Parts: sequence; C-alpha cells; structure tokens
Amino acid sequence: MPKRSNFLILMFLLAFFLIFTKTPAHCSDTGHDPLRQVGRQQDGTIVLPTNRILKPAGRQVEFEGRPNGIALSPDSTTVALLNAAKNNIIVMDSRTGEIKQMFAPDGFKASSNGIVYSKDGKFLFASQSDGYLLIANVLSDNTLFLEQQLALPLSKIHYPGADYNPNPIGLAVSDDGKTLYIALSRNNSLAVFDISTRAVLKEIAVGNVPTGVVVGNGKVYVSNRGGRPARQGDFTVDSSGTPIVADPISGGAITGSVSVVDIKTNQQITSIPVGLHPSGLLVAGKRLFVANSNSDNVSVIDIESDKVIKTISIKPFENALFGSSPNALAIMDNRLVVSLGAGNCLAVYALGHRFGGVEFQGLIPTGWYPSGIAVDNEKRQLLVANTKGVGALGPATIWKSPAGSPPTQGKGHNSMAYMGSASMIEFPDYHTLQAHTRQTLENNSWIALSRRKDAKKTGTKKPDPVPLPEKTGDPSVFKHVFYIIKENRTYDQIFGDFKDKNKKPKGNGDPKLVQFGQDVTPNHHALARQFMLFDNLYDSGSISSEGHQWITQAFVVDYLAKDLTTYARTYPFNGGDALVYAPSGFLWENALNLGKSVRVYGEYANGLTANGLEMGPWVNPTVKPPAKVKAPWLGGGVTNAGSWAAFWQDTSILAGEETGELHVKLRSSSDIPSLDRLLCREFPPFNTGIPDQYRVQVWMKEFDRYVADNNLPNLSVMLICQDHTQGNLPGYPTPEAMVADNDLALGRIVEKISHSPYWKNSIIFIIEDDAQNGVDHVDGHRTLGFVISPYTRREVVNSNYYTQLDITRTIEHILGLPPMTQMDMAIDPRAMKAVFTDKPDFTPFKAKPARIPLDTMNKPLTAMKGLEKEWALAMAEQNFSKPDAADEDMLNRVIWYTVKGYDTPYPGDPRVLSPHELESEHGRKIDDD
Repeated sequence: MPKRSNFLILMFLLAFFLIFTKTPAHCSDTGHDPLRQVGRQQDGTIVLPTNRILKPAGRQVEFEGRPNGIALSPDSTTVALLNAAKNNIIVMDSRTGEIKQMFAPDGFKASSNGIVYSKDGKFLFASQSDGYLLIANVLSDNTLFLEQQLALPLSKIHYPGADYNPNPIGLAVSDDGKTLYIALSRNNSLAVFDISTRAVLKEIAVGNVPTGVVVGNGKVYVSNRGGRPARQGDFTVDSSGTPIVADPISGGAITGSVSVVDIKTNQQITSIPVGLHPSGLLVAGKRLFVANSNSDNVSVIDIESDKVIKTISIKPFENALFGSSPNALAIMDNRLVVSLGAGNCLAVYALGHRFGGVEFQGLIPTGWYPSGIAVDNEKRQLLVANTKGVGALGPATIWKSPAGSPPTQGKGHNSMAYMGSASMIEFPDYHTLQAHTRQTLENNSWIALSRRKDAKKTGTKKPDPVPLPEKTGDPSVFKHVFYIIKENRTYDQIFGDFKDKNKKPKGNGDPKLVQFGQDVTPNHHALARQFMLFDNLYDSGSISSEGHQWITQAFVVDYLAKDLTTYARTYPFNGGDALVYAPSGFLWENALNLGKSVRVYGEYANGLTANGLEMGPWVNPTVKPPAKVKAPWLGGGVTNAGSWAAFWQDTSILAGEETGELHVKLRSSSDIPSLDRLLCREFPPFNTGIPDQYRVQVWMKEFDRYVADNNLPNLSVMLICQDHTQGNLPGYPTPEAMVADNDLALGRIVEKISHSPYWKNSIIFIIEDDAQNGVDHVDGHRTLGFVISPYTRREVVNSNYYTQLDITRTIEHILGLPPMTQMDMAIDPRAMKAVFTDKPDFTPFKAKPARIPLDTMNKPLTAMKGLEKEWALAMAEQNFSKPDAADEDMLNRVIWYTVKGYDTPYPGDPRVLSPHELESEHGRKIDDD
C-alpha cells in the first residue's frame, strides 16, 4: 500500500484552499455558480451533467465520437484513436494535434478498446465490436488505407442478440513483431494471430471476459474483467452468456484475474487473482501493473514469479469512497500515471528503486472520462483519449447533416451528440503538477467536500424534524420517499412553452421545440404550476443504459462507460449483466443497510414472464428465430403475450370497469438478489406494449393495502415508461397518446398519495432516466423533473443547476443514508435546500383528465402513404424490446414528424428526410444490412 505520505501533498493543498479561499456570495457550496448551465462557459470551462466541471491540462483536440483506445506509432509522429459512436479511427499528428484523417471503412464498428501498430509501423490493427479484426496499411503520410476486415473465431456462447460474436477487445503485438494476440471477450479466450499469414493459429481458454493484453518475459498477460471461471457451488450472475462468480446480495462480480500464457507452448500456465474488473495492463521492467477498475487499486505483479507483490490504493483524496475507475496505465520518468476515468484526471505516483516504493505526487485534469494513455518520451508528453470528451458540448453542438447536404447549425441539442477529445499534456514538473492538482480538486468539488462538516461526521444531537436536515442522520419531516422514473424526454419537449396559471410564460423554454405540450401533458403542467418548475435540471447519462445506473447506483462502471454505443455484449438498461453492478451497491441496499423498508415497482427489473413464459416482443422463445426477423411489428403490435389492446382491456379489468380474467398473469424478477425480493411481482418493468394505466392500477391496489395496514415503506421506487413511445408503429397508440397515458399515470399517482394519510410526511421525486429522445435548446441532457410534497415551495421557478445526482443525494440525506460513491459523496446534501419551506401546505393534487383518448392508435399501413409509410416500414424493422435498441436517430425523427407533421424538418436537418436519406449513428445507411 502507499505510505501515508502519499496524501500529504493533497491534504496540504486542501488545507491551503480552506484557509485562503472563501466561497463568493453568488456561488454554491461547491464554489461554482448555482445558476450555471451545462455546456461551454465564457471562461472556456465546461460544465458537465454530473456536478463537475472540466478545465483540462494541456491542449485539447475535439471531435465527434467517443474514443476508447489510443495507439502511438513506433516513430512517435502519429496518434491513432479508436473512436466509437462515429465508428472511425482518428489519425492525429502527435506534434501539432492536427487531425489528418477520420478513417471509416464501410461496416467498421469500433470496439470498446483494442488498437495497436505493428512493430515496424507499416500496419495498424483495430478490434471491431462485431467480431472482426481491422487491418489497415499505414501510408507514407501516416494516413490509413484498408487492407481487410478479417472474421475472428465465432463465439459458441449463447446470448440473444450477441450469438456468434466473439467481441474482440484488447490487442498486443509480440516482441518479435510476428504475432498479434487478441482478447475475445465473448469467447473467454485469447486468439493467437500470425501477422504474416493473416491467420488465427490458435484459441487459448483464459478467464471470464478477457479485456486487456500485454506481452512480457516470454509470456502473454490477459486481464479478465469477469474474473475466474465459475466452480461448482459458486453463486453466479450472467454476463452475455457467461456465468460470473458474483456477490449473493448485489449480483456484481467478486473475482478478478490475470491469465498467464506461455508464448512457446501457447498454453495458459497460471491465473493470478487481482482486484475487481482488471482492465488496463502495463509491463515495465520486471513488473506488471494491473488497473483494477472496480477495486480502485493497481496490482503490481512480479513477472518472474507471477505473484502479486504490492497493491496500490488509487484514492484521489483521503477517505474517498469507491468511484475512481482506474482503467489505463503509463510510466514516464519513473512515475506511474494512472487514468482515473470517473475522476476526469490522471493520478501520478513516484516509483522507488526497482518500483519498490510508491508515493502519490498529484493529479492532472483531463477531459471527461479518460480511458487510454500513450507516452511520447521524445516530446515528453502524455497523450490521453477522453471517451466522453466534452459531452454533448451544450450550446456549441452542431448537428450532422445528411450526406451531400451542407452542414447546418442545429436549433436543438441531443444527449447523443457525443464529442470526444484527446488531451496533449506536457509531463509536468513539481510546481506545475501541484497547480494541476489544485485544478482537479476544484473541477470535482473535492475542496468543497473537505470544507463541509457534514462530510466528516453525522449528527449527534437530534433537533426538531425539518424537510432537509443540517446533518445526515438528523430527523426529517419526511418518513416516506417516492422516486418515480420516466423515459427519455427533454425539458423543451414538454415545457418549452410553459405558462403559469395567469398564462404568462415562465421558465427557460423554446416553444419551437415543444412536442408534448399542455394538451398532451396537462398533469405535468399542473404539477409544475402548483408546486415548482425546474428549468435547469439534467440527466447525468446520455441514454438508458447509463441513466438507470446513475439512478440506482450513483455511478457507471468502466465496463459500461467504454462499451456505450457498441453494446456487443449486452444492453443493460435494467441490469441483466453482472459486470455493470458496482461493488458499492444500490440505493435500495443503502436504505436496507440503515434499517429502512423498501418496495420497487418495475425499476431495474430485467425479467418478465407471462403465464410463466418469458415475455418478448420478437419471437416465441421456444422457437428458434430466423437469421433476421423482418418487420415483426406489422401484425398489429402483437407480442407472444398478446397485443397492446389486450393489455389495455386488462387495465379496465384491474380498474373494475370490466369483469373477467386477465388474459395473462405477469411476474417480474431481477438477477440481483437484493432487488428481486423487493419487487412487486405484478408490476411490469419496461415494456411499451403495456399501458402505464395498467401499472397504476397494480400500484394503487398495493398502496391501498399499505394504507389499511399502516406499513408504507420508507422508500418506494417506481418506473412508468410509456413516454418512451413506439413511434408510428401500427398496432400501438400514437406518440401523443402514449405520452398522455404516462401523464395521466403520473397525475393519478400524485393524487393518490396526496389524498392519503401519508401525504403529511411524504415526498415524491420524479425524473426521466435520460433525455435522449428529444432536443433541447440548452443541452441534450436537460430534462423535466419534480419534487412534490407539502413542504415544497409553491408556484415558483427554480433555475438552480441540479442533476440526477442531486436528487439521489437528497433522498439519501432525508432517509439518513450515507453516500454510495465519490459521485454523490461530492454533492452538498443540502444542495436542494431552496426547494423547501418550513411552512407546509397540505393542499392535495387533483389529477387532470386526459385531453386525448389514450387508445388513439397509429394508422394501419394500408392508410399510410408517402414518407409516413416509409417511416412506418423502417420503424417496423427496429427492435423495441428494450429502451434504445431501436435506432434513436430514426425514432427521434419519426416521433417529431408524427407530432409536428411530415412537412416540418427535425431540428438541425435542412428538410424532412426519408429513412434512406438519414445516416444512422453508426455511420452507415440504415438499409445496408
């Protein structure tokens, strides 16, 4: 472990700031302007939707996409970045930062890592997420020319949507330059590839989910993010078809390993236990360094004995909770440089003689989520790939035009307008490193964290209950917290033309971007008028696979952060993958650990059966699916459990409006043991084939029982998801009707609670999981949300900067819970104090009736023509079995056209587009399958 002196520099800097700096009157406890908006600021800093800012060191090169991997050419003149989301390889001059090429061969799909030059610099190898190896020739000007995309050994591990895909990730070239080693994550193997013959010579079994590869001392070392293979008696949770040895409570991986393969025999000779989620590897001298992303540490292995001889704790400040995500490593001037993805920085450690001692020296701020480091010793610079870069870039976002059209400035911004970056950082001297450290502390609000007494101790003396206590553990007037999660809407889509009860415009909205206004969402508008309108609230994630992690865990693990947009293994919006579960646990576990009672309705549940059979919208699970399913939705929205109309009729039966039996009995489940036992089984998780009114009826029945028995849980978490919509698919309601269904459900839930005996000590938090299915004039992450209670200030607009993490921290504080990770730990637990008043108003809420029939259906294909029919046919081939499985660029446009008309261009597009004119987010035409 590092010596205690490792923290002395950091503690001195913290003390210096606490003594010699004061928080300006206009600033929040974080030292930042409380009215700031996400995006680029006048001083050049960038505000993120995660309660942090960016002011990185060195020079920044920005580009569209999400760079996951980085490689420096052997002559150190060129940097190549493996760029997901845009599916290209960025070729950049390492001296000037000039982008020389965006190499995007047809069908290229960038993996979550894996890019390397040949030893002679004549070739570049890159992993493709769809199971191919890209081989490119390096031309005289250092640009790339495609040689081939070679299919790698097929996976024999079954998982729906990923069958046969080996999903290559890490790459390494042998010391003699003749062999390429490829980590095949879905095969749980290492492929041995002969560079001269372009052939795979052998596949070697290693641990679970091999990720990183390095060569050293006549051996190949492979980091296994999923740890060792399961043994008889192990508790396991699945990850893309592989059973992962898992925690019997939270379901996350509990082993990590490094496989050692002998180069001469091509056999695994041993497996070395290390920390959780080992990812980045580095060989230096006789040492192997392993970045353990889910343990916040680095294992140091002697490569002669293949034993762990030291473990370096990677904590950016003393007493830090989990949440650094060390994921990449480099060495320069006998200093170990560790990329901290979640910390948006690099940590620098001095290494003693023969790497015997380790001493923390400081931090270097980077772009958002650094994930790869290359060292240019000649120019003494660090080259860093920042996966999230600058986010959606806020007001500076420019939307992509269709091929052949001139570029156009977007009128609205989407959360998926990914802008990655590369940092070019001169290796700092002692004084510069201290300045970088101070900037990192400020960027992440860690100075404010040390200033707050609340962060150091909980309350001891119990004062009178108030809405938001001074100290964690002090009593709150709220004994029951409801957390309601909705799906995918921006602020402007709902509230862009918001008016108060006197019909005066209120809030920072753009009326041109409204899609579901007052006539579609009367309850949303009524709640914002009666309670509080938030017009500066942000989702922390870009899409559902991130959003539900932020909501339930206050964190997104490195595995998912890098795999975002590729999803070659799973799409874990609601779990279903052991590798997305953080070791810090979930919000409900946090509550249970403090003796609180919890009930969960649909949120994060990944299992749903109908009459005991798995419910899915594609094919009957007992029938082997064809190679490609064509237009499964055109039969009137029928799933193997029935049509939307059948569940709509069931809703009437649940409400007592009709007699009879439900056409199927639903049962939800989760592979997370702690969640599974908290679920209301009859309440369906995400499935847009089931109306939200069905969900409300199930919840109301159970709520009435809680009222009768006087045992309402302290925390209730609920998903209502119909605002996601199904576009213009025949057999389903129109987008307006589905959003109206969601609106009425929300109104009825609030009405029920506010007319109950529990209203006096209840609080309701409501937010979207993400805002990806729309545009917003401020930033694509800006969303709608509510805080509803008798103690909420009434009829006001709150323009303070808040995110999902503020809501999580507020819930924790009200219930007397500690933070879970560094992300919520850094937030002032009283950041939302402006929301509340000490003088309660117990006036209940009265739900507004829907203004459009909730069973207003999309037209059948026979009634469509022109562009409307083209879009319906294109949407019919999309997968709506889970959030975001459909192409969101397409879905966003078809919703816009359906609501606004097929004569109104989508924001940023020069005209109304046909499906065939629209390039998908993957950089290829949608009809290129």
